[in-house]
Amino acid sequence: MPSFTMAATKTLLGLAVVIAAHTLASGGVAFGDAEGDSPIFADTKIGTVPQDRVNWATGTAFQRQLSEPCDLLLWAGKPLRQAIESLSRARKVAILIDRRVDPSQKLDISLKNVPLGSALQTIAQRRGLGVSRLGSVVYLGPPLAAEHLGAIAAMLEKDIRYLPLAVRRKYHQTQGLAWEDLAAPRELLAELARQGGLEIAGLELVPHDLWAAADLPPMSLTDRLALIAVQFDLAFKVAARGQRVELVRFSDKIQRRPGVDRGVAGSRSMPKPAVTAKTEPPASVEQTRIDKIVIQEKPLGPVLKQLAARLGLELKIDEQAIAAAGISLDQRVSVSIENATIDELFHQLLKSTRLTFHRRDQVVEIVPVE
Repeated sequence: MPSFTMAATKTLLGLAVVIAAHTLASGGVAFGDAEGDSPIFADTKIGTVPQDRVNWATGTAFQRQLSEPCDLLLWAGKPLRQAIESLSRARKVAILIDRRVDPSQKLDISLKNVPLGSALQTIAQRRGLGVSRLGSVVYLGPPLAAEHLGAIAAMLEKDIRYLPLAVRRKYHQTQGLAWEDLAAPRELLAELARQGGLEIAGLELVPHDLWAAADLPPMSLTDRLALIAVQFDLAFKVAARGQRVELVRFSDKIQRRPGVDRGVAGSRSMPKPAVTAKTEPPASVEQTRIDKIVIQEKPLGPVLKQLAARLGLELKIDEQAIAAAGISLDQRVSVSIENATIDELFHQLLKSTRLTFHRRDQVVEIVPVE
């Protein structure tokens, strides 16, 4: 089956800055040298596959990889994301790290002749994480979310069970899924729905996150939706005879059913008592996390304006005071940061500019350092 990528148009700026739009708008803005340059906050593109995409193991090959031993895993202070990505590519097993997991936390681990599935269980336990699988994807995230992942997809399957065959086929269409750095999950969900010929409601429940790149093997639409929704403690209900899906919060009690959740080795989990799900409050600036951003030698003024537009902020630049202090908004800035808040991003961006910022809710003011 064909695969597709939800990605922003890539513009090379030294090392590329790649950002997907928050919404499916008709245009965007870019970190160009002047306003009006080619956009890199562009509409989602379908059909483009990363040049270095891995031929992921699926089905029985996936199960076999999880059962085969790792000759040696020896990591000393290696960042989690870097370690997991290298292991994932080496074994051709797709592994998705939840947005709530700190990707920079260090791993100190030594394992020899341990099956890959068991190794991943060990890594998860040592970092206080849960591990589960959905289709041919291994998921690492908060323990409760790992327990619920299979149930989200299963409940969606239950909702469509008695719908007409033509409608069920939309949900069962198998495609690969990939997105680039700084993709917005709201956009990913909207595009998945569009790709399946569905309407989607409840996107306001999804915070304005910006995600690091991911590349996943072919799976059904229900599984693709579940892998994104689980990262916000959300599930789906089906409406309009299957033509619309609505994002909803988990109910206070979610009863896991036998055979719904599966561990990484593929064995069926035993039924567990009902658990209380944690839900997130409505999206806010404080909740926004920037998974990864790299900017190299770009003019400060356009970068500030385009970041503010991208993040839904109201930007106020005291240009008169800045000019009086002899500071230019055309000075070039570079930043490379992961798992950052909005405040951390602005601190990093302005640290060598003789400028600072003050933020109140969504209003950010840029002024000279006193």
